[in-house]
Amino acid sequence: MATKASRSAIDGTSTSSTGRTARVTVLQTAAFRQVQARTEFLIEALGSQAELARLLQVSTSQPSRWRAGEETPSPEHGRELLDLDHVMARAMLLWAPKTALLWLTGANSFLEGARPIDVLRTRGSSEVINALDSEMAGSFA
Repeated sequence: MATKASRSAIDGTSTSSTGRTARVTVLQTAAFRQVQARTEFLIEALGSQAELARLLQVSTSQPSRWRAGEETPSPEHGRELLDLDHVMARAMLLWAPKTALLWLTGANSFLEGARPIDVLRTRGSSEVINALDSEMAGSFA
C-alpha cells in the first residue's frame, strides 16, 4: 500500500496541513514526465547517458537525474533536449541509432560543412530537420 508521500510522488498530489489535497498542475506533471521519457529515449538511442551529456554539454550525471525525475533541465538545456529528441527520432527513420549518431556528429554538406549537433545547439532544429529531409529525399549537395 502506498503511503501519502509515495502516492503524491506518483500521482502529483500533495496534502496540506488542513487535509485538503492540492493538485500540481496537469501541464507541469505532463512536462516533467516528457522530460523523463525523452531523456530515456535519448540515452537508449545514443548508447549511454555519458554520450547524451557530451552532446548537450552538461555533466555526465545530469541526464541520469533528469531520467530519475530528481531534477529538470534548465530552459536552454530543455530546448536542446527536445530538439535532439526530435532530430534523433527523425534520423532513426533513416538509419540505425549508431549511424544516426555518426550523422549527427559529422560534417554535413547540407549544412555547409557544419556538424548537425552544433547547428542544433546554436540555431535550433529547423535547419537540421531540413538536412534530414534532404537525406530522406535522396538528394545530395
